[in-house]
Amino acid sequence: MKYVLSSAIILLCLAAAKFIMHSIGGSFPAPLLAMVILLLLLLTGIVKEHQLKPCASPILNIMPIFFIPAGVGFIEHLGLIKSHWPFLVAIILLVPISTLLLVSSVIAYFKGRVNND
Repeated sequence: MKYVLSSAIILLCLAAAKFIMHSIGGSFPAPLLAMVILLLLLLTGIVKEHQLKPCASPILNIMPIFFIPAGVGFIEHLGLIKSHWPFLVAIILLVPISTLLLVSSVIAYFKGRVNND
């Protein structure tokens, strides 16, 4: 029974995410939205960790298998990656650096604002 409840919670989050993405016509991946919904349910205490563990633990044990399609896709587009590697390297370096600078600036602004009260 605990496996049914655990898998039902996970599948309901995925179904809710797919419904939301279908309703708004968005292009955000539904599994990622499902993980956000599940995270919110866990943070609010609506769903407890022990309720998810029976089904989530075996899935987490075989998690590396889920990265095989991404690796195969990467190798299939190796020629494209080779032709655009300077742009990709620039993006890989500039996006995290700019994100860090932006987030640190925002946090410094709000933290300084709180400390000056």
